[in-house]
Amino acid sequence: MTAALANRREETFLHLAGELLVPLPEGGLWWPGQRLLVVSDLHFEKGSSYASRGQMLPPYDTGATLAIVERLVAQLMPKTIISLGDSFHDRAAELRLPEHYAERIRAL
Repeated sequence: MTAALANRREETFLHLAGELLVPLPEGGLWWPGQRLLVVSDLHFEKGSSYASRGQMLPPYDTGATLAIVERLVAQLMPKTIISLGDSFHDRAAELRLPEHYAERIRAL
């Protein structure tokens, strides 16, 4: 178990088929026995999608979401990361994604 999880109370853990799974407050799931991090519904470029329709959201959503995932990776050091889906907010999100964010995603 990593130091990041050492102070968590046991009742916040799940036991499934004899395996320990840890729901993370950031929204992910950690499977320490496999060093596997599961994330979903990241919705990269949600703010730019809304902005294109005249609805303003702060334009920092992609950077903030990446920072959370990067922090989890640094703390947990997973061997594998699984993104279950809804990584991009819409079909054109990848086209709007700034290159510096794309580089950070590739680095994960």
